[in-house]
This record gives sequence, structure tokens and C-alpha cells, in this order.
Amino acid sequence: MSETLDHAATVATWTDEQLIDTWETASEEETENPSGLLLAVIEEMGKREISF
Repeated sequence: MSETLDHAATVATWTDEQLIDTWETASEEETENPSGLLLAVIEEMGKREISF
């Protein structure tokens, strides 16, 4: 659980562009079975209402 919170805290400091770049560079396999970091990116993009 603390790893999830660490990822959330990390991506909360990222710019919109960093979030989008991370999402766009993720492989299809990663998007189908996202890591904790990618899940945090997806959640943060949702909070900021960034379409993906």
C-alpha cells in the first residue's frame, strides 16, 4: 500500500505533459496490466481531466 501512495505522491508533482508522455510511451501490455506507477498516472490524469 505504501508503494501505491509513493507513486501517487510522485505523479502528483508531475506536469500534465509528463503524465501524457508516460501514458503514450507505455506498451499495450503495460496498459492492459498496469504497474503501480502507471495506475497512479491513470488516476492523476483522471483527477486532472486529461483525456487518454
